[in-house]
Amino acid sequence: MTAAVRPRSPSRLAGRQRVSRRWRYGLMALLVACLAVAGAVLPLVWDLLGAFDQFPKLPWLQEWLARWPGVSWALMLVWGTAVSISLVALLSLRSGWRGVALVVLLTLVALLWYLHMPHVQQCLALYGTGNICNTWQWVFTISLALATALYMFVIFLLSLSALGLLFTRPDEEAEGNPQSR
Repeated sequence: MTAAVRPRSPSRLAGRQRVSRRWRYGLMALLVACLAVAGAVLPLVWDLLGAFDQFPKLPWLQEWLARWPGVSWALMLVWGTAVSISLVALLSLRSGWRGVALVVLLTLVALLWYLHMPHVQQCLALYGTGNICNTWQWVFTISLALATALYMFVIFLLSLSALGLLFTRPDEEAEGNPQSR
């Protein structure tokens, strides 16, 4: 009973803070590296999206989204952001198969939306050569770069986690976890 009430010693807390601070710095370095790699990979991602654009389309959905191109483009950013947020939530909350299902569902919605929305290049035909079209193209590029960096970050984290599981024996894991005692 007294062990549960007694506060932890400051030396134990300081050791944990050092480890968590190192972990945070390592994650930040990994995130910055993913941003750099995403900048290099971004042209390939645009090519991949161009290949997706060749898929067959549903005429009624394409026609419906073409009625309000600005709203359609803005909602594409919402869908892309929702996929990224659900991916981060999946990693941080460890929501299991429900989180995976949510990420897959939102990804499919975003991909379906992207296939059927009007091209941003059509902005020039609709609105002329104003700044709004340049802003849309800039926002889409930045959004795609950040999403690509996030996906790469998740892939690197999962790879590192898998390597950790691969090289950690079950008895070492039980020794390192004070809750398992």
